[in-house]
Amino acid sequence: MKKKHFLILGLIILFIVMIGLWRVNKYFYLFWNTNAIYVTTDTPLTPDKVKIKYGVNIEKNYNTDADFFKNNKTFSVVFDGESKDKIINEYGQYDFLITYDNKYYYYFSHNRFNRRHQHQYYFHFLQKDKKIYIRADIKGNWKMEFEEPMLDLSLADKYRYGIPIDSTTNKNLKNQINSDKNKYDRTTQKLQ
Repeated sequence: MKKKHFLILGLIILFIVMIGLWRVNKYFYLFWNTNAIYVTTDTPLTPDKVKIKYGVNIEKNYNTDADFFKNNKTFSVVFDGESKDKIINEYGQYDFLITYDNKYYYYFSHNRFNRRHQHQYYFHFLQKDKKIYIRADIKGNWKMEFEEPMLDLSLADKYRYGIPIDSTTNKNLKNQINSDKNKYDRTTQKLQ
């Protein structure tokens, strides 16, 4: 009878210690990486055609989105039909380059202001009106949600950061975007 009480008490203490370690890991001191990517699709789309690359604080000296695909050695593959690598913990701008079936792409940035904060990245791919859409739900301290159509990869030279380039009205689009980046930001981030 006494052994049973000690066993139950020991399990309760172990449970409390595990919850405490989890909370310390999440909010105060990084013991292990719990960043994760989850990919789902609606029929007829399939996850095996999804490729997700990311990089932290990528230098933004590209003239068009096509340059991302030519010079993307700074990106790491975290999903290619299945999870490959974990997203590291670092503060800064996380740039994501997502492709579907090597025909469609989407580029976005997620800012993280504390390296200890960990996130779960949920990406869902669906088809509407003959277009492929990506729905993102990023959970963690720096939450983010959006649903946007993916862009045709063959037209990547007509976009910069997913924004159409109109050379007749925006002769110096590169400087314009860099000087007023918030004006062109397609997504918003909410602080907790």
